[in-house]
Order: sequence, then C-alpha cells, then structure tokens
Amino acid sequence: MDTDEKRKFSSYLHERELKFTTERQLILEEVFKTHRHFEAEDVVLGLRGRGKRVSRASIYRTLPLLVESGLLREVHSAEKHSHYEHIFGHEHHDHLICTQCGGTIEFFEPRIESLQESICRTRGFQPTHHKLEITGVCSECAKDLPH
Repeated sequence: MDTDEKRKFSSYLHERELKFTTERQLILEEVFKTHRHFEAEDVVLGLRGRGKRVSRASIYRTLPLLVESGLLREVHSAEKHSHYEHIFGHEHHDHLICTQCGGTIEFFEPRIESLQESICRTRGFQPTHHKLEITGVCSECAKDLPH
C-alpha cells in the first residue's frame, strides 16, 4: 500500500519522531477501507475479521494521531462516544446528530461557511479547521415525540 494517506501519515509520524509501525499501517489500511462513520471498536473487529492481530490499545492510541495528522475527523455522537470519518481527500461538511437514535446527517451549507470566514476575517483570526455539530432530534424520531 503506497497511497497519499500512507505518505501523509508517515511524514506526520516522522516529523514527531514516531515510528510508522506495522500495527499503525494495518490500522491506517483498515480505517481507509470504510467509507462511513466508524468507531474504534469497528477497527478492532475489522482487523480481527481479517486475521490481523493488533492490540486494542494501539488502535486507541493511533486514531488520535490520524486525527492530528489531518487524515480523520472525530465526530461526537449522541451516545457520548467518538466516531471517526475520513477528511483527507473529501469535501468539508458538517453534522446534524440525533440525540434519540444516534444517527448523523451530513450537510454542507455555503452560507454558514461564508459567515464563518467573514467572522474570522473581521477578527483577524487565522482558522486552521472547524467542525459544526448540531444536536437535536431527526425527523423520524420527532414523529414519536408528543406534540
């Protein structure tokens, strides 16, 4: 596997004088096999399902490194634990998170992006990244709520 993701992660680790171990490479490969939001335990199960032995601790230590390197984004869920998604090579988007079913709806709204840029510009602020997560109740779960 010689991909842009691998080169970026390898470079990130090298800059921090960390090793690009076999375990980290397996975790990277597993993470980029999925094209949906996932949890650390999904990575554990995916690797074990392929007969790969990677410690749970290595997975939990590597995911934050993948976030810091700009390859993943951490998305908090209604269940109060982290989910992850690829951001490297993907268009930016934000999230609506249902507090009832835990579902996540991805969206992109140019007016929000423009407003954020304007706010930063008027305050002389140099943003590096942002994430917008709005919690509430999705339309399906709202049907079950009393009116």
